[in-house]
Amino acid sequence: MDLYFSCNTFNGNETSFIGSKIQPKNTDWSIEENNLFENAIGDHNLEFPYLFNKIASLVPGKTIEQINEHYEALMEDVHLIESGHVPLPNYIDIDHNNRKPELSAETSRRKSKQKQKMRKFLVGLEKYGKGNWRGISRNCVLTKSPAQVASHAQKYYIRLQKSG
Repeated sequence: MDLYFSCNTFNGNETSFIGSKIQPKNTDWSIEENNLFENAIGDHNLEFPYLFNKIASLVPGKTIEQINEHYEALMEDVHLIESGHVPLPNYIDIDHNNRKPELSAETSRRKSKQKQKMRKFLVGLEKYGKGNWRGISRNCVLTKSPAQVASHAQKYYIRLQKSG
């Protein structure tokens, strides 16, 4: 099996080489599909014998094989994060002065909640460390399961890699 490598620099300080046996396939998943996947993971026992069949029935357009590959990629990323192959970034304060004044009240409220969840997630990362998804879930981001927090961490680190 091939290894897929990426080289990442975080805030100009630290470079990491990440090798994965699983070729990234997240690009063909929409945000909605990924959210359905995360919610299904959070709602079901991971020991459930037909977990991927059940999740595939909840994520329209995805096959059991695609669900399995997506889950394996998630677990590989979680392993890389937990084993220290992906360094924690230096956190940057969120700039509140760049708001667009024309946002609707609903959009503004949703963005505010998203920022609050992100802050809680980042606080959890600092307090409990990468890999302690259960601790972050139980004590910081109470509305998400440990698997959902891990999935969010995976996407967070991918965004950091793209921006770095």
